[in-house]
Amino acid sequence: MKRVSKQLKQGKMGGASKKRRMKGVFSPINSLPPECVSHIISLTSPRDACMFSLTSTGFRSVADSDDTWLHFLPSDIDSILSRAVDPVVFSSKKDLFVKLCEQPVLIDEGKLSFELDISSGKKSYMISARALDIACDTEPRNYLRWISLPDSRFVDVAEKTAMCFLNVVGKIDSELLSRETRYAAYLVYKVKETSNDLVPPQYPIVLCTSVTINRHKTIKEFACNDEIPQEWWEAEIGEFYIENGEEGEIKLMLAEICGAFYRTGLIIQGIDIRPKH
Repeated sequence: MKRVSKQLKQGKMGGASKKRRMKGVFSPINSLPPECVSHIISLTSPRDACMFSLTSTGFRSVADSDDTWLHFLPSDIDSILSRAVDPVVFSSKKDLFVKLCEQPVLIDEGKLSFELDISSGKKSYMISARALDIACDTEPRNYLRWISLPDSRFVDVAEKTAMCFLNVVGKIDSELLSRETRYAAYLVYKVKETSNDLVPPQYPIVLCTSVTINRHKTIKEFACNDEIPQEWWEAEIGEFYIENGEEGEIKLMLAEICGAFYRTGLIIQGIDIRPKH
């Protein structure tokens, strides 16, 4: 949490000279009612709010107030927290914001994780492997097994145990996401360290991905890095934009076309959906 707080305070706002300039420019605001100051700060960004709190002791109480930070939290935050697997304990709205940037919260019986983007406060989700539709082209009886890994945010992840091409499909309701925001979706995966079956391929791993929203479908193909990832890596599935009033289901698909992924040892944590910067 200290790391996130430091990022919020430093960000791209500059150092002491910036703070001195802000003192001179914004000092007349001190004569305004606290609710007006709070409203003005809420129209900026979380990083700006932290910088404002450094200008003076009197200004800090308004910049750090619940009224100010409530504007940086999603309007449905209470509903989201009510779906958390474990209660989220916080001392203030600012503390809650920092915690949601620092540590994803498991919701919906652990099938989704939720967090906030540190710079904008926009919502991010990861769909767990358990909530994905993972199919095999040849349909062997046991092409997946479920294992637990200490570096996964979910209780278990999917490990591919059969030699086949996988099709991975994830779905999320557009109403869960932030309005007027461009998102990108990524498959989060790694390769089992003890797997000798998956080796750097002679030909690149080619994946086909698609994003479908309100019957509009975007398809692309690309070649993956040919190294063997033993940490969590990401393969971008695609981008999409959430309009105001956007309704409907977003369907995210990734399919293996050729390459080394057809072998065993591939581990899928989920599909990460976050604002695109």
